[in-house]
Amino acid sequence: MLMINWLMQQSILLSLVCALILLCHKPLLKQLGAHHMYSLWLAIPFMIFGSLVLQFLPNLLAESKVASFEYYRVLASLAVKDNDSLVSTPLLVSLWAVGIAVMAILLLIQHSYLKRILRSSKPFKQEENHGVLGKQLLPSLFTKTLPIMQSPNISSPMLTGVLTPKIIVPADFHKLSSSQQESVVAHELYHHERGDIITNLLAYTLLAIFWFNPLSWLAYRRFRDDQELACDAQITSAMNTHDKIAYSHALLAYSQHAQMGMLHTHYGNKNILKERIMQMKKQHGKSTLALIGMTLSLGLASLVLNQQVQAGDHQASLNESAKMHAKGIHPLTRVEPKYPIAAVKANQNGYVQLKFDISKSGRVSNITVIKSSPTGIFDKSAVEALTQWVYNESKQGAKGSQVQLDYVIDEPTANLERIKVTAH
Repeated sequence: MLMINWLMQQSILLSLVCALILLCHKPLLKQLGAHHMYSLWLAIPFMIFGSLVLQFLPNLLAESKVASFEYYRVLASLAVKDNDSLVSTPLLVSLWAVGIAVMAILLLIQHSYLKRILRSSKPFKQEENHGVLGKQLLPSLFTKTLPIMQSPNISSPMLTGVLTPKIIVPADFHKLSSSQQESVVAHELYHHERGDIITNLLAYTLLAIFWFNPLSWLAYRRFRDDQELACDAQITSAMNTHDKIAYSHALLAYSQHAQMGMLHTHYGNKNILKERIMQMKKQHGKSTLALIGMTLSLGLASLVLNQQVQAGDHQASLNESAKMHAKGIHPLTRVEPKYPIAAVKANQNGYVQLKFDISKSGRVSNITVIKSSPTGIFDKSAVEALTQWVYNESKQGAKGSQVQLDYVIDEPTANLERIKVTAH
């Protein structure tokens, strides 16, 4: 249940970020340039990382208030009304696991395919290139030239290999001019210098986790295309017009049959061929400070975006809060209770006051209902949810912690004065 809740929450945030980048891609690319546009995709792993951070620091950005109990508001919604008709949690987990298994199998299939290609490859004879490849364009990148292999089984140059990277070129690579060959090899070497093979593998891992989200597939493809645009921008930044035209011809030659792979780069891509050629005319600088600033901004934004939505309004008891903070205890995971269907249909509000212990490992136990209204309506839902709450590990744990879960059909409007009335 906890895993499904986390996946759904992250999938919603992932959809928002992906939709924003995809919808605004054209103006962003025009304003930021290929390098910074490619870096913008860091928002997604930062968002996921931010979620994991807030699992351990859930109150990092939260606000504490004072009352006699910790209060959590549980709201009914249309989605809650239909929860009994939804697919069961075990089945959802099974379907998700099957999807990940399929993605893993696809990765293994491509790994086997690349191994076959490497077995059929032979070292590329550099003497056919009229000299050593690549040293005229980007000297700083060629302190360690990668092995260059030639294979009759591919139709476009590629970089492959995580531990032992190699550049593989097609059988007709010798037909390109010397400057074209140099630019193609420089392109693949820049992929290596930037660590794109590992980056692609991490991106595919995220895609495998969120395989059920259509926007993640669109974002993955756009990310890979932006990766190529950034490489083009780097390689062509020092070229004159004649060299750029030659580079465009090389792109045209290898853009008809290139396939996108998880474990290799794809030099050619007919779907964005026009975009790549047009982008060469719009050179943007690559500022290290700008990249660092963008990275930090995305990290902070992801922390804010991933602020854990608790089960409604919550106020920490003065005494309980003092005790908990003194012991260094804070919640890591809070699961929102399900609003009972019968109560929704009856338009019924209520609350449950609970008392519980927290073990040294952070697990909740010894849950007892102190008081509830209406009696027995919300008790089971409240206890089931509280059983799944998790706190951080501590030396002593806590005894007799208290919480009140308020079940409310409709949230009062913000401008409505709210007065809490208690009887003593």
